[in-house]
Amino acid sequence: MITFEPYQLVDASFSPWRPIYLDVAQALSDHISTPRIEVLHFGSTSAKVGGKGIIDLSILYRSGERDDAVAHLYALGFQDQHSDQPFPEYRPRKDASVIFQGERFLVHAHVIEKDSDEHHRQIAYKQYLLDNPDVRAEYENEKRAILAQGVRDQDVYVKHKAPFVKGVLANL
Repeated sequence: MITFEPYQLVDASFSPWRPIYLDVAQALSDHISTPRIEVLHFGSTSAKVGGKGIIDLSILYRSGERDDAVAHLYALGFQDQHSDQPFPEYRPRKDASVIFQGERFLVHAHVIEKDSDEHHRQIAYKQYLLDNPDVRAEYENEKRAILAQGVRDQDVYVKHKAPFVKGVLANL
C-alpha cells in the first residue's frame, strides 16, 4: 500500500542502495500504470547504486498522449517539479513523496514518450550499470566526492554528476 503526500525537497546526501527501492518502484508502477501508460524504474535505485535514494520513474505515454499522462499523475497526487531549473513542458517531471511500509520516499516521475530515444537510452543505461559492478562502484565514489565538496543543493548535485552519466551514455 502506498500513500501519496506532498513532496519535500531535501538536501543531496548519500545512502547505500537498499532492496526496498525495488519494492517501492514496483508498488508505484502497479499504482500508476494504466492500459495506456507504462512505467519504467530507472536511475540509481533501479541499478543498485547508492545515492540520494530518490525513485526515478519514466511515465511512458503513447504518441500524442503526454497531456493525459500528466493529468493522470496530478490526479494521483504528483506535483510540479521542485527545481529552479525544471524540465521543459514537452518533457516534464512531476514529483511526489510516498509512504511505503511506514517510510517516506521521494519520487521523480519523468514523462517521456514510449519507444523514444530517451526511453531506449534509459533501458540501456540501467542494464549497463547492472552488468558492470565496477562502474556502479565508480559512480558511487563520484557521488561521495561531490558531497565531500560540500554540495547539498539537488540541482547543483545533479549538474556535478552529469559528466559521469554522459560519459557512460556516450560509451553505450
